[in-house]
Amino acid sequence: MKRLTLLLAAFCMVQSSFSAPPNILLILVDDMGYGDPRCFNPESKIATPHIDKLAAEGMRFTDAHAGGSICVPSRYSLLSGRMPYRNWNVASAKRTKKGDLSALEKKHFPQPQIQHEPGRLNLATLMKRQGYATACVGKWHQGMSTKAEADGTLKMTPLDFGFDYYFGFDAPEQAPYAWIENKRFVVAPTETIEDHLGEDVTNPQTQGAHWRKGLAAPDWKFEGYLSTLASKADAWLEKQTQNPEPPTKNSAPFFLYYAIPAPHAPWATAGEFKGKSSAGQYGDYVMNVDAMIGQVLATLEKLELKDNTLVLFSSDNGPVWYAQDIEKFGHRAAGPWNGMKGALSEAGHRMPFIASWPSQIQAGSSCDELICFSDMMATIAALLGEKLPNDAGEDSFDISPLLRGEKPAQPIRHGMVHVNYGSYTLAIREGDWKLILPSDVYVAQDGTLTPDHLVETTGKGPNSKFQLYNLRTDPSETANLFSQEPDKAKELFTALKADLVRGRSR
Repeated sequence: MKRLTLLLAAFCMVQSSFSAPPNILLILVDDMGYGDPRCFNPESKIATPHIDKLAAEGMRFTDAHAGGSICVPSRYSLLSGRMPYRNWNVASAKRTKKGDLSALEKKHFPQPQIQHEPGRLNLATLMKRQGYATACVGKWHQGMSTKAEADGTLKMTPLDFGFDYYFGFDAPEQAPYAWIENKRFVVAPTETIEDHLGEDVTNPQTQGAHWRKGLAAPDWKFEGYLSTLASKADAWLEKQTQNPEPPTKNSAPFFLYYAIPAPHAPWATAGEFKGKSSAGQYGDYVMNVDAMIGQVLATLEKLELKDNTLVLFSSDNGPVWYAQDIEKFGHRAAGPWNGMKGALSEAGHRMPFIASWPSQIQAGSSCDELICFSDMMATIAALLGEKLPNDAGEDSFDISPLLRGEKPAQPIRHGMVHVNYGSYTLAIREGDWKLILPSDVYVAQDGTLTPDHLVETTGKGPNSKFQLYNLRTDPSETANLFSQEPDKAKELFTALKADLVRGRSR
């Protein structure tokens, strides 16, 4: 009886502590693979002590997925709780042989614009109405003005999406190359820098010190710019402990979205990390990223904010790491998964994901339940005691029971739909099964699939036929079971059509 009383007391303590609003630090890195951190891949050739420590103090998720396999849709899903193909005029488009849209197709099937709609509830606006201080430091890539108005201000920055403070830039390899603070350039981009290709890498247009021609601030330097972002994140955290009202430490909760724009190219590694890994330039840059994570986590601890801070860590999509890189360095950046960034295969969107919250989440634990970036909206709403309205977080499921270490009788999330924004192909996951559609099956403007039935296609390209995989028996997606399991393929295809018409999964 005494043991039961103690167990009930412990359970109630966890329940009640979850009802107290935590600070939230959301760390999103860019283009890091599942197999880069050693806590997910013991065979990794890259030392990641700070990410590993975070995992040791919290919970690793082994079946966590980004909302997309490239930057923009992934970030949209994370911040909005909505799958990105719902905010696209058409989720696929027929292509010409050259890969470009024809004039007619441009009229009827415009290119995707995946960015936040004005007024849509997102993580920042959700927390602001609960009294949180909010900040975004780093890469935004959700719609940003890059040309100053007559008064020197930028018309649209993260301040227009619920953040009190912003410091960073839109994307690391695209002009303008200049820091933005709140709604102004810190130093205006007035000089032009030329295209620069990576050197001694497999693909110099996607790897290494690669950037595109464009305007830059006169004092702009790529190398070591991650340190500037870490320092800005530190400074903002320190500000949260100064002159609190009422005067008690950490009286106002905060939300910091720390969006590190790396190891996305340009691989702008600080000198102290060069040559330190066993995975070449990429590995060195991942070590640099890990150190910048460690710096901000150390600041949390120094400021005595750690105990009441939920830290969430992940990457926005898979790595830019080719078969030649695996062979050269013996390092599998995507771990056991097939493919890389941009793919509908698992490596494109299955991400390292860690949640840490001292005394609330069991240290050194792991969870193999299916989760998605979009689930952060409903989860945080639940932690804050807020019910999401029907027109927000349409694809968001509350995974807070998983954080508490519970094992639900039924999966919280049964599946999800993904879109490849390069080939405009669709995929649906249901349980252990995954169906990838060929490139000639696309979403019409009314939200229906065209053609609306399963067909065998005979093209020779990688996206020219339906692909059906069982991820439990074939996690590397090597055996296409489409011909052997037509009923299962039809079941998933029907579920995909229903999802598109329904417009929500929650």
